[in-house]
Amino acid sequence: MTMAVVGILGHYSETLMIFFLPQILNFLLSLPQLAGIVPCPRHRLPRFDPQTGLLTGTNDGTLVNLFLRQFGRKSEKTLCILLLIFQAICCGFCFLLRWILTGLVQMTDQCRCQRKSC
Repeated sequence: MTMAVVGILGHYSETLMIFFLPQILNFLLSLPQLAGIVPCPRHRLPRFDPQTGLLTGTNDGTLVNLFLRQFGRKSEKTLCILLLIFQAICCGFCFLLRWILTGLVQMTDQCRCQRKSC
């Protein structure tokens, strides 16, 4: 909530989207269930196996379940670390992308300015 308020009031909507990329991906994965195309169960959490202490992914459309289906059964601590690493990689990639795009926009603005003799 704090991130949203700072992003909106500070006019940093692009930067805000960078931090929320995994949450946006989670929403897109959940969209078929939210729209009613795929049946949505009451609980969309992964299954916990008390004998092994590991979480097992289900076929529900969440980022947590997607990670468990792709990388296999994990403990809650390992899954949390894996998701935090994913969040950090997404933020780093988006900051790099924003830095590259900002450079392209500045080069375009300089070319326009030179044509008009600013």
